[in-house]
Amino acid sequence: MSMRKLFRETFSITNDNIIISFPLILFMWILTLYISFSSQSVNSLPLLILSSVTVLVMMSAFFAGWFYMIKKAVKLSKQVFVLDTDRAKATFNLIKTLPAGIGKYFLSYLGMIIIAAFIVFITGVCVFQLGIHIIGKLDLNPEQLKNVLSSAADMKAFLDSLSFEQLVKLNNWNLLFLAATTVTSFLFMLWVPEIAFCNRNPLTALVFSVRKLFAKFAKSLKLFIFITILNFVLSFINTFSMFQPILYFIMTVVYFYFLVYVVMLIFLYYDREFGE
Repeated sequence: MSMRKLFRETFSITNDNIIISFPLILFMWILTLYISFSSQSVNSLPLLILSSVTVLVMMSAFFAGWFYMIKKAVKLSKQVFVLDTDRAKATFNLIKTLPAGIGKYFLSYLGMIIIAAFIVFITGVCVFQLGIHIIGKLDLNPEQLKNVLSSAADMKAFLDSLSFEQLVKLNNWNLLFLAATTVTSFLFMLWVPEIAFCNRNPLTALVFSVRKLFAKFAKSLKLFIFITILNFVLSFINTFSMFQPILYFIMTVVYFYFLVYVVMLIFLYYDREFGE
């Protein structure tokens, strides 16, 4: 399948199954409320651990059910319906697959989150050690640290306080972490659909997903670049829309649609290129 056809088909499937966005919106709303509540009520280490575990369980349950819905939507796109009412009924029934997905994939996505967090932590440590050797420390004084760790309004004061050498080092550090984040995101790209389609344990699924990623490296890279550019453009526009309430609301809706589209795109790419 050509990339252009893949993008068009994903757009069509996303529009036909827009009901998939509702669980995402509801979950983000509940998660935001819970985090806001926890930030005000958590005042001890046991409560912090309990709150973190609760968020982990919530995310695992949502991923398990929602990604299963995405998989079912991709499979549904292959079916031919004589009547539009039959298609509408089948699309609406996707909501009913949420509990089944939670029961089937909860432990898999729980393991995926834990493994991903561990890999990101190890990668961060390695990148930091590499940066120390090839870039060097920023050597910030206490006053500069005070500015960078306070509000965003003080960021300009922090940057103004840096010497030319420190600015060069800061830029190099940003580039290093950006490169590490990009490479890690690319390697993780097919991990989620690998679990959903093949029902493997998360560690095995990661290995197989990376193999498939490199088996069709050129196509996978094109897909990743497309997603990255689209995300950058939307994030850039969203930054300037924050001062216009109506525009910000529109961009929020667009960004939710973008999230659904990207996940659908990755799942459809996996299904069309590798099958089950």
